[in-house]
Amino acid sequence: MRVHPARRAVRGATVGLGAAALAVSGALVPMGAVAAEPGQQITLMGFNDFHGALGGASALACQVETVRAESDTSFLFSAGDNVGGSAFESAVQNDEPTIDVLNALGVDATAIGNHEYDQGQDDLFDRIEPRTEFADLAANVYDAEGNRAHDAYQIVERDGVKVAVIGAVTTKTVGKVSPAAIEGLEFGDPVDAVNDVMDELEAEGVEYDAAVALYHEGASGSGEPGAAPSNSDPIFEKIVSETDPEVDAIFNGDSHRTYAYQAPVPGQEGETRPILQTGSSAANLGTVTLQRGEGEDTDWDVAVEPALRPTGEECGTTTDVTTEVTSIAQTAIDEAAVVGAEPVGSIAGDITTSWDDSKASYTDGVRVANDPVTNQATTKGDNRFRHSAAGNMLADSMKWYLEDAGLDGENEVIGFMNPGGIRAELWDASSPTGEGDGVVTYAEANGMVPFGNTLNSGEVSGAQFAQMLEEQWQRTADGGGVDEGDESFLAFSVSENVEYAFDSSAPQDERVFDVRVNGEPIDPEGTYTIVTASFLFEGGDNMWALSEAQDVRDTGVLDRDAFISYLEANPELEPDYSQRQIDVQFLEGDDERSPTLLLSGLESQSLGAPEITSVTVDAGEYGTFEAPYGPVEAAADGEQPSTMAASDGLAAEVTLTDWYCEVPADTAEGTVVPLTITAVPETGTEIVFDTYTEITGDAPEGCDDDGSTTPPPGDGDDGDDTTTPPPGDDEGDDQGSDDDQGSDDDQGAGDDQGSDDQGSDDQGSDDQGSDDQGSDDQGSDDQGSDDQGSDDQGSEDSQGTSTGGSTGAGASSGSSTTGDPVGDAPTTADGRSALARTGTNAGVLAAIAGALTLTGAGAIALRHRVGRR
Repeated sequence: MRVHPARRAVRGATVGLGAAALAVSGALVPMGAVAAEPGQQITLMGFNDFHGALGGASALACQVETVRAESDTSFLFSAGDNVGGSAFESAVQNDEPTIDVLNALGVDATAIGNHEYDQGQDDLFDRIEPRTEFADLAANVYDAEGNRAHDAYQIVERDGVKVAVIGAVTTKTVGKVSPAAIEGLEFGDPVDAVNDVMDELEAEGVEYDAAVALYHEGASGSGEPGAAPSNSDPIFEKIVSETDPEVDAIFNGDSHRTYAYQAPVPGQEGETRPILQTGSSAANLGTVTLQRGEGEDTDWDVAVEPALRPTGEECGTTTDVTTEVTSIAQTAIDEAAVVGAEPVGSIAGDITTSWDDSKASYTDGVRVANDPVTNQATTKGDNRFRHSAAGNMLADSMKWYLEDAGLDGENEVIGFMNPGGIRAELWDASSPTGEGDGVVTYAEANGMVPFGNTLNSGEVSGAQFAQMLEEQWQRTADGGGVDEGDESFLAFSVSENVEYAFDSSAPQDERVFDVRVNGEPIDPEGTYTIVTASFLFEGGDNMWALSEAQDVRDTGVLDRDAFISYLEANPELEPDYSQRQIDVQFLEGDDERSPTLLLSGLESQSLGAPEITSVTVDAGEYGTFEAPYGPVEAAADGEQPSTMAASDGLAAEVTLTDWYCEVPADTAEGTVVPLTITAVPETGTEIVFDTYTEITGDAPEGCDDDGSTTPPPGDGDDGDDTTTPPPGDDEGDDQGSDDDQGSDDDQGAGDDQGSDDQGSDDQGSDDQGSDDQGSDDQGSDDQGSDDQGSDDQGSEDSQGTSTGGSTGAGASSGSSTTGDPVGDAPTTADGRSALARTGTNAGVLAAIAGALTLTGAGAIALRHRVGRR
């Protein structure tokens, strides 16, 4: 922790720092200059991630000028991403109107954001930086020689107050832009870089009164006014707790979250400083007023609480600045309107990104925005932790285009869409331009995918594709693992021919356990064609497995133009609220007969999506099970049960009633049962994955001697016959028909369950490690390994220890399944657990099974399907 002496009236600093910009006038602040007066106040204003939102420029300018009129001395900063990923009006004119707007607005300094590199570092150095009339700062970017590539700080002086402004950009830039765009640049730790500048300032003697850090980096969640944001990103924790205590205020960006609060100053008991982020696209202006202390206290203390001023609020301030900003923005909007007004398609409902619970909720069974949408161009959900209707559509459009253009070749095509590439929503309601309800214009289509990436295709193996799905959980730039908790999740959308199941509580690269293409298990050694933006084939968004694709080809079309062709070919396009993936955790049940599945991520957070009320699990002849879908409280340690559930806490705990009684109890090799998961009401979500159930020893307590018990919910049995014929009984075979699928007789029929039908190609024969068992369906070498085929298979200690992978899942077998159980939880009146249980470790299940064996009940484990990496 960095601890500095009390702040001085005028702080000394270096006159060097290489390329660092100094005073606005270009001159150094002379030593001995008059500092801020005791009791003097300054107001700091900030915004972030403007992204060419010219439609919000006038409202932002009005708020800025209102604050200036209320303050004696004020400063205006941006925390990066002023351009890039921009609204159509700005993007179609290469973002130059946006730069002109920010110049007219009087921005004092900006951090460089990752999007400033979208068109390459030469564009930033040679076009963007020369055009801006304010400093572009990034203290943590270095060239091949180890020198700072950009100005590190700026001294801004106004009314005798000198503010040292230091900028830094996210290290995630290396995954967010094309590697070719930043070749030769190194992105260092932003906090360390800011602190280095502070040390240099103090050591070498440039004078300043207050210091501000602009980080294009921020929390992963938002916060209520005055409260810290919810957060799972370690870099934000470091920003808060390790930024030099001499920094008086911190402005964040990049994550598009909203918060304005005070955090403790490290090493200075009782002292706090403001930390703000304003969302994106000119939605808010962040403000805080500081006052210099009296006497020996020269600290800048908060005089007016940090706050966010919504730009959508009525604002009547008119000045020369607001007039000029409005004129520049409106001229650009008018010029773009001519091109953008051309209709290119039609939709039958809003098709949006995911809107988390801070922005939307389910009202009368439908997800709607919490606040009225007043500006279609700048309003979006943008929850990148969740898959969305917009992502589904764009992934489908890529697959469609490649096939329609005859560029698909002989392999199955999979569309793949990154959430950060979706920059706007498609609104069913007519925009202010009056094109009509349901009409999609060129401007609206471009606004959704504005980056101008070319659409590329390339070949990957099934195993590589499964690894691509694993890499939704981000990792370091070299593709290696990261420290515990130091990872984030980006929800990549897949085309409609793909579905998969995963366990978000599992270790890295062991989460995805069942991938299917066109309903069939993916072939790890098969070849699949991926079609997506060129940026991802270069390793963008940390897609390292995709960067190793073979035979990468340029389709010769921009992703935007492929999307427009798709819209033209599919008039009245309806939103697809289906979830093509599901988070599954295997829990210990309330008794030894009945395991439980924790299922989450089945609801769409896109606007217009229906509220999911229940989930059905169809296990074929073993029964159908259903449970309500709704809020699940955090576990006892305060953590959410899974990544997918963490954003909204919705899940279903589906108990597979008497499961261990219904599956055959005399087949030590185990039984594979496909489970079909369906959301209610119907949204098109239907996920299939395999479970591998292994039983040794006697039947659990409560089962009849022949392995039967009360039929599970949903069975068609009339309940008249509660006994089961002995194994091999003809009546048992008859009971196994479709009509009596769930009857006791069928469930306990040893011949039906342990016959050649179970030991066929899908299951293998008597030998667990046989050719059949080691096929693609089961995962060859790993399935026949010591974990599966050895004497350990039936031992008490090895129950359930080989989970974590599946066919093509990218995880080696023999790994443990995930999470730690929280034990028995209290239940609510409806029977649901009052505490969400995390995924149960297979080793724990094994221990439980061993204990059951010791008591004569039998060793039991319900596991993921084991597969080859």
